[in-house]
Amino acid sequence: MCSRVWYLTDRRIQQEYPQTQILRALKQRCAEDDVEFRYVLMDQIVLTITNGQLGLRVDQEQVTWYPQVAVVRVPTPWVQSDSDITVLRHLEKMGCRLVNRSQAVLNCVNKFWTFQELAGHGIPMPDTYSYGGHDNFRKMIDEAEPLGYPVVVKNARGHRGKAVFLARDKHHLSDLCHLIRHEAPYLFQEYVRESHGRDVRVVVVGGRVIGSMLRCSTDGRMQSNCSLGGVGMMCPLSEQGKQLAVQVSNILGLDACGIDLLQLADGSFMVCEANANLGFIAFDQACGLDVAGIIADYALSLLPGRALTRKMSLLSVVSSASETCSEPEGYPMPLPLAMPLPLMPAGAPEAGEAEAEAAEAVCTMSVGTTSSESDPELAEGPLGPAPPATCSAPNADAPPFLYNNIKLLAE
Repeated sequence: MCSRVWYLTDRRIQQEYPQTQILRALKQRCAEDDVEFRYVLMDQIVLTITNGQLGLRVDQEQVTWYPQVAVVRVPTPWVQSDSDITVLRHLEKMGCRLVNRSQAVLNCVNKFWTFQELAGHGIPMPDTYSYGGHDNFRKMIDEAEPLGYPVVVKNARGHRGKAVFLARDKHHLSDLCHLIRHEAPYLFQEYVRESHGRDVRVVVVGGRVIGSMLRCSTDGRMQSNCSLGGVGMMCPLSEQGKQLAVQVSNILGLDACGIDLLQLADGSFMVCEANANLGFIAFDQACGLDVAGIIADYALSLLPGRALTRKMSLLSVVSSASETCSEPEGYPMPLPLAMPLPLMPAGAPEAGEAEAEAAEAVCTMSVGTTSSESDPELAEGPLGPAPPATCSAPNADAPPFLYNNIKLLAE
């Protein structure tokens, strides 16, 4: 065997659903294609430069045959440029093709860095401010006033919808200053009222949209993350939405990612976030897909002398065809609709609700798991493949709100 693939991840997240599923898929694909495979944890690696040459040691043994492709899963909000990124750069300097590359990971570590990369490319996104220096949150109360109120405030390294809140007005924001922790700076962002409590998660692999999922809040909060109680359903996506997601992934250099889009009143989309280390348990269940398998197929297609596998090509075509269908009633949708979905609020949360939301967001930021991005909380141990989405007709008792939004996406 001359082809070599590594799977590199972090010990803190190795037992979570995305990591166990990618490991399963890579092992299976490599065995089928007679490709040498190795599973490596970050803390097993020692980087060496001897006699002017780069080298690697894993578990105290010198590596003599280096990987040609490595799939990387690191907990993005906690990535340290002087440790994790150093390992990724070392592998790249040795000729290894990473999925995702080190610069692409860095582009998504900090939400404001993501917007800095997208700026100047004609990408629609909310107006966003941040600040230099340490502990300068309070000065932004005045500086961010041009964004208007209510204003969205996010920790630049937050994930899963945590450390995000909606400030009702200037006085409200000032009152909440004492809740802010300063491990990372915050960004202040224009509030997209018409997308309150809903967004669209688009998964892109190898420059192709493989599926899209509408996520809706079930309790009136601004965040729609499934980890916060939101529900997700497979949905069609307009051509503008698909092109926007692919364009964002290309600008950021991402091979496999989740792009979160907000929908405006006219049906167009703008970018909310980009996730390099996307979670996909809810996505697998809602869309009936095996995202880990698609990522594994793409990784093997990057080996020298190989093309994109027929399996992934067919999956992409099928997914693309289903997305362009204009009638959501024809989709095999799961029906997690026992909980009533509220109508979108006309404005910001009432006084007291926002304070509680802010306090919860800030407090949970420090106690969440090490898994990154914004899909559901993951199980403590290894899981099997996600169950496929239920194939049934829409529930007549389901609130029309969700289906009306799904129809809107395809227009």
